[in-house]
Amino acid sequence: MDEQLNYAPCGYLSLSDDGTIRTINQTLLSLLGYDLYELQGKHVNTILPVSSRSFYQLYFFPMIKLQEQVEEMYLTFKSKTNNDIPILLNALRKKRNGEIVNDCVLFQIKNRYEYEQSLLTVKKETEKRNRVKSEQIAELDLLRRELESKQKELLEVNAQLQKLASTDGLTGLKNRRSLQEDLTSNISLSTRLSQPLSLLLLDIDHFKRINDTFGHLTGDKILQELGVLLTEESRKDDISARYGGEEFAMILPNTNQADAIKIAERIRLRIESEGWTNQTITISIGIATLTLGDTVDTFQSRADQALYSSKNRGRNRVTHACCIE
Repeated sequence: MDEQLNYAPCGYLSLSDDGTIRTINQTLLSLLGYDLYELQGKHVNTILPVSSRSFYQLYFFPMIKLQEQVEEMYLTFKSKTNNDIPILLNALRKKRNGEIVNDCVLFQIKNRYEYEQSLLTVKKETEKRNRVKSEQIAELDLLRRELESKQKELLEVNAQLQKLASTDGLTGLKNRRSLQEDLTSNISLSTRLSQPLSLLLLDIDHFKRINDTFGHLTGDKILQELGVLLTEESRKDDISARYGGEEFAMILPNTNQADAIKIAERIRLRIESEGWTNQTITISIGIATLTLGDTVDTFQSRADQALYSSKNRGRNRVTHACCIE
């Protein structure tokens, strides 16, 4: 950490996703009364009172994962001498040196009348409800259950948002962004394990004519039914996605050129013989099998060239990239 940041007129704290303190500047260390070795590498709970620990887990962490930033959040820190220090916190989530970090800027709050009044009201109401020890225990237990329920709801919402972000709304298959991520990870894995990997790009023949003749609702239904068909034809580790418009893609892990051609032909024949309403549907397919030195772009480009070859040679056919190189 450079000297300017280390002695900046505000606290600075960098956290990993598991709550480990990666970096902390001298300004914040002085405010809390610690030395660097006492906090670096420790969990952030070391400097949080019990109430703030729950708030950190249930609100701060889910919010920064979802929004990648937090603005003007109130927290209470705990000094080495167990004094509570009110803090105003801003944070950004970013990837640095290949790791996700959560950078926080902190300001000690000295004038916070409205915030203290709200806390005071809550405190008075809590004291009134908890005059008897048994009532205190019951109230705390209820609060714990409510907090656990909120945490579960937040996790479920986050999971739903992640699914929506990676799914094509019409077909239910993965979308193009998710496909790119899966393709990157599969290329890396196949290269590391020296296993074959193939990619299919599938395009519905004369789809514009279908839309113009029967309408876009019919076109959408065909896309949905094709999504179901590709899901049924996918093996356990295969990944099917809508590539864009009437174009689809399938990642076939641990699949060599010969097997990829067999799978593509099986899909092509099934689509051709499927009982489509009012018309016959066919597809053209381009295939590429991973070669040494392939990147995501070159891998996709070779499959795309093979698809164009299938289109140019009359459609309703399968072409492997090796056959046009």
